[in-house]
Amino acid sequence: MKLADKQLQELKDLTQTATNVDLAKALGISANTIQTWRLRDKIPEKIFLKARRISQNEELPTPQGMVSLTYYDVEASAGHGSLVEVEVATEINFAEVFLRDELGVNPKEVFAMKVKGESMYPTLKDGARVIIKRVDDFAGDGIYVFRVNGQIMIKRLQFQPTKITFVSDNNHFYQPWELTHTEIKNIDFEILGQAVWGGGKL
Repeated sequence: MKLADKQLQELKDLTQTATNVDLAKALGISANTIQTWRLRDKIPEKIFLKARRISQNEELPTPQGMVSLTYYDVEASAGHGSLVEVEVATEINFAEVFLRDELGVNPKEVFAMKVKGESMYPTLKDGARVIIKRVDDFAGDGIYVFRVNGQIMIKRLQFQPTKITFVSDNNHFYQPWELTHTEIKNIDFEILGQAVWGGGKL
């Protein structure tokens, strides 16, 4: 039995779930992430710790008035792109009234992640945390997190009838680039969500 299989069995025992799908739901991750762990024969230690807390009913309640957002342990490159694998790292709390009233989003439809690089400066600094609203398609011009040929990036997208222009706010060092709609259909390209908030160190 592979190491990952033994670890997954221990996770199942801890969370008292019978299938990987149930396990994924209990831990707040995707079934695809579990399959990735199997292929890599490795599971993050933090997942074991979370499973133990679940099994022992030690999960700390979310403070009243706050919403716990999934915080993905990936970096959306604000430079030339970085190859990453999506894994859940932890949760981050935001005031529900802020999400609903100030950002105008449903807390169930957003997640958080970190920005790496300077190409979106000054809008988003290196290391900034961003809140991303999940979208299945383009929702008009704006700042989006997307995957292109295995790279996770965050750029300002401008939509035109025949093409999409990818713009960096730090245009002194990063030039815009374009993809036609035909080119997009023939490559690995997916919109992961639209940025609705960003914050970090001053």
